[in-house]
Amino acid sequence: MKRLLITITTATLLFGGSADGRAAPVTLKIATVMPRGGPWANAMTRMAIAVKKKTKGKVVFKIYFGAVAGTERRALSRMKANQIQGLAAASAALSSIDSSIRVLELPMLYRSYKEFRFVIKSMEPIFRERFKKRGYRLLAMASVGWIYLYSKNPIRSLPDIRRCKIWRWKHDPMVNAIFKVMGMRTQTAPVTDVLASLQAGTIDTVYGMPHTTQALQWHTSVKYALDFRINMAIGSVLIRNDAFAKLTVAQQKVVQDQGRIMQRFLNRTSASINAKALRSMQRSGLKLLKPSASFFKQLRGLRIKLRKKLRNTMYKPADLKKIKALLTLCRVTSCTI
Repeated sequence: MKRLLITITTATLLFGGSADGRAAPVTLKIATVMPRGGPWANAMTRMAIAVKKKTKGKVVFKIYFGAVAGTERRALSRMKANQIQGLAAASAALSSIDSSIRVLELPMLYRSYKEFRFVIKSMEPIFRERFKKRGYRLLAMASVGWIYLYSKNPIRSLPDIRRCKIWRWKHDPMVNAIFKVMGMRTQTAPVTDVLASLQAGTIDTVYGMPHTTQALQWHTSVKYALDFRINMAIGSVLIRNDAFAKLTVAQQKVVQDQGRIMQRFLNRTSASINAKALRSMQRSGLKLLKPSASFFKQLRGLRIKLRKKLRNTMYKPADLKKIKALLTLCRVTSCTI
């Protein structure tokens, strides 16, 4: 009898249980470069707390903020190696899993956050299924904000743009294509070196969302922002299929529900968060330059060339066709259906 009890206890511990019959909690390690205190970090923390509470401590998210697990590319490699089970990252990083996600970030696609939310409601299930087939569950997909140009020198024309020395992330082919079409001179550097490069004069222009530009303190070394929305940046949260499969059906539902709650919250608050950051930077001396009608028209005119350049590499033409139909519907109905 004693030998039987020892065998049962050992087997229980080996297969994830405990000696008194209670299942050990499942810990899901998630990494992100997003710093603590930011909107995404706060939303992820609330999701983790809610999941732990609703599963009575049986599912625990351990989140590594502020690039503790490395850059997005490094963290992605760790997720693929199952060193961590999930990742919250920009679409530029996640495109190595499925590049078609970049269709949602095509330049000059949306006119408002409302249009983006209308499109994502229909397109998100498509990408959930694509990521699932590639081994990952998409828990959330949300707006990070409009991308603007910030520069030491005023940008009032295409020739001004072409004189800029702009930083770009070398692992983002979409950004590289955008700047090539614009005729800009680019300089690659890690995100952590951008501020020092601005201060040294190696670069004089950067791009980003208002709240990240402010958080990274880039606005302290530039004077102007061009009031032109290049594109909408998107972030997503993924976890591995095999990690998700360790949860019970009820636990899976809790995780998925809380992911959708986080997604709705981020999409609802993205506009106000970025508007607040932009106003704050303006109070600190940043000048917002509104392009003239002719300059605006020239910039908008670049989108056709950009889409042609990115076709079949960064997006599927069929996806863009669906999005265009959704945008037409949204504009006719004021996105109220």
